[in-house]
This record gives sequence, structure tokens and C-alpha cells, in this order.
Amino acid sequence: MPKPRIQRRTAIEIQQLLSAYQASGQTRAAFCGAHQLAVSTLDSYRRRSPTPAFVEINLPPPPPDFFAIVLRNGRRLELTWNALPHVADQLEGLLLRLEA
Repeated sequence: MPKPRIQRRTAIEIQQLLSAYQASGQTRAAFCGAHQLAVSTLDSYRRRSPTPAFVEINLPPPPPDFFAIVLRNGRRLELTWNALPHVADQLEGLLLRLEA
């Protein structure tokens, strides 16, 4: 008596399974148990699934290289971000004197 032919999953079905697995947050064993799937089969699908080489991300624009402090009298003090740690105490004292 011949063995019954095993129904193969289509590429779309495999992709749907992989997407469901990724979204589930479950372990491989828990997911496979819930979907009546062998862990080795899931692993095989994951190995054969094309993974993107690059993922597009959106980065915020870089901050400017400098910042400016504009005083009420119109004077403008421009500093680089690299200089800030070195002049922070002096700058605070200067601003306090100018405010008085």
C-alpha cells in the first residue's frame, strides 16, 4: 500500500508562518506546538527564507557643529559642542554676571 502524499506548503504559506512566528514572541517549541509543526521544519523554513541584507532606517539630522547664545543686548556667543565641557563653568559665571 503506497504512503499518502504529504501536502507541501506554498511559499506564501511558509512566509505567513514565519511572519506569525516572528510576531508571536513565543519560543520555537511553543509556536510549533500551537501550529502542529515540527521545530526542525520551522528551522528549515527560517534557513531558506531570504533575509534582507540591508534594513532601511531613518536617522534624525545631525546636530549643528555649534550653538549660539544670544543675549538681550544683541551680543552673540557661538561655541562648538566640543568646547562646551571645557568652558561650561566659565560660561555659567559669565551668564550669571550678564543677567545681573
